[in-house]
Amino acid sequence: MNNLSDNVQVKIYKDMNGLSFPAIVQDGLPCHVYLTAYLTSNHDLSFNSLKKYAYELKFLHCFFMGRAIDLVERVASGSFLSIEEIDSYIRACKFYVDTDGDNNDNKVVSLTDKRIRDAIYATSNSQPKVSAHTFNQRLNRLKSYIEFLYVCHHYDQAETEQKIRTDNQFNNFKLYISSVISKTRKNNTFTKDAFESAIPNDKFIKLLDVIQERSSNNPFKSSKLRNQLIAQILISTGVRVGAVMKLKVGDLVDDWSNPRFLLTRTPNDPTDTRRLPAANKTKALSVSISPDLMKLIKLYTATVRNITPNTHKHEFLFISEKGKTIGEPISYNAIHKVIKTFGDYVGLALHPHLLRHKWNEVFENKAKEQGFPPDKIEDLRKYAMGWVEDSKMASVYNEFQLAMTVAEISSKNQSQSVPNLRGGK
Repeated sequence: MNNLSDNVQVKIYKDMNGLSFPAIVQDGLPCHVYLTAYLTSNHDLSFNSLKKYAYELKFLHCFFMGRAIDLVERVASGSFLSIEEIDSYIRACKFYVDTDGDNNDNKVVSLTDKRIRDAIYATSNSQPKVSAHTFNQRLNRLKSYIEFLYVCHHYDQAETEQKIRTDNQFNNFKLYISSVISKTRKNNTFTKDAFESAIPNDKFIKLLDVIQERSSNNPFKSSKLRNQLIAQILISTGVRVGAVMKLKVGDLVDDWSNPRFLLTRTPNDPTDTRRLPAANKTKALSVSISPDLMKLIKLYTATVRNITPNTHKHEFLFISEKGKTIGEPISYNAIHKVIKTFGDYVGLALHPHLLRHKWNEVFENKAKEQGFPPDKIEDLRKYAMGWVEDSKMASVYNEFQLAMTVAEISSKNQSQSVPNLRGGK
């Protein structure tokens, strides 16, 4: 028997104003009116946040639909979910990843009892298949969606015995799911080794070679200059992949003494026709680059970009160089594929954000070599990363350096306190 959720997908559409928005569809039609209404009610969120919400809603919708549980009917009738049903959902949230990387998934995992048991058995001695954050967000989405349905069906109704029973059931549901969510915040099963560099130095040196257009080790047959520039900008500036996607020709400042580009914040850019539009999460700022990198960018602009069809329609710097999308702004997935291909060649599971972490390690070392004190290094890092003044992200990116410093201090203390086992005084 075919699974009813086989054709449930998250699709990205553009409205009449050219703004992208996600929708959950089945066989090309809106999947459920309440799912659509819930997403619409969160219209003030960024596009990327809405897209995450959509995938979390798709996950829970397919799970309960696969068990013949109509959440709307359950909430409308005041029966909500039993503890056993909630627990089944919790188990599924831990072990199944919804493939949302490219928006091309045609199937949703069928969450049958047998598959859940198999997954629990297979991972009983290993880490869960999703992070604690993803697990937590899936639970939060269920809680939030049930609350939304409750407001739609029961809010502000006259108090009756039925209304009192419904409210009690609703409060019991919230209490139970909230207690589980609270526990997950304290029990992240993934432990990162703080001593592990984002990218080991030997592999990083290899990476710096293979990205070069003229390198004999470059894994690409075409688009070598473009791919080198994308990788080099990510490596040398530490910007996010969204910043590379948003970069326009007019953002380049070809100042011989201080070449740079402007990192802009233009949400809902009407000129961005991509299905997944570029987004810059950080502050607007000026990003310095080397004169050599600027020369290569100008070379790419004057040659590859200027002779490619369709580039006159937009100002975005990096473009697709072949296929149906030739001349259009490069996509998020294309950049990820470029970086992954470079990583595969040097034996790394590489993605753009890992280069941001490596940039921070290199930045820390260089700043220390130049004698900057810790507080000044943090101020410089916050500016370079585009963080707000009260951001705590510096501590996240600096775990490696902190661990090395603590280890160095601990080693000195231990050498002074451990007795000489060779009999010396």
